[in-house]
Amino acid sequence: MRPVTALVGALGALLVCAAIALAATPSKGLHEGMTSQNRGVDVKVGTNHHIRRFRIDWRAGKCDSPHGAWSDGTTVKNPRHQPGDGSFSDSGKYKGDPISGGYVGHFKYSLSGTFTSASDAHGTFSARVRVTKNGTTVDHCHTGKLTWKVS
Repeated sequence: MRPVTALVGALGALLVCAAIALAATPSKGLHEGMTSQNRGVDVKVGTNHHIRRFRIDWRAGKCDSPHGAWSDGTTVKNPRHQPGDGSFSDSGKYKGDPISGGYVGHFKYSLSGTFTSASDAHGTFSARVRVTKNGTTVDHCHTGKLTWKVS
C-alpha cells in the first residue's frame, strides 16, 4: 500500500507545480478583451503587478420571468485574493441604483483569473441578480458561468 500512496502523493505534487507554472506575473497597464458573451472586459494592473481593477460587462438572460433579462457591468477594485503568482479571485454583493420603472438590481458575483503571460489572462465570472420594484422581489436572473480573456 505504501508505494501506491507515495505515487498518488507525487502525482498530486506534480499537478500543483504544473498549476503554479501556468500563472505568470502580469505587466503594468490596461489589458483588454472579450467575454464568452462577446462583451468587454478589462484588467488594470498597477506598478506592483497587482490587479487594481477588474471590469466586465455581462447579460443575465436566464430569469424566472420568461421575458426577463438584465444587462449590466461589474467593477471590482483590488480583488481580495491575489497570492502573487498572477492569479486572482473575488466574490461579493452590491446593490445597483434604480433604473427606469423603479427596478433595482441586487447583485452577487464571483470571479477568478490567471495571467498566463505578462499580458494574457483568462478566467471565469458569474453573477446573480435579484430584481426588486418598490422593495418587492419581481424576478431572479443569472449569467451562468462566463469565460473571459484579455491580452
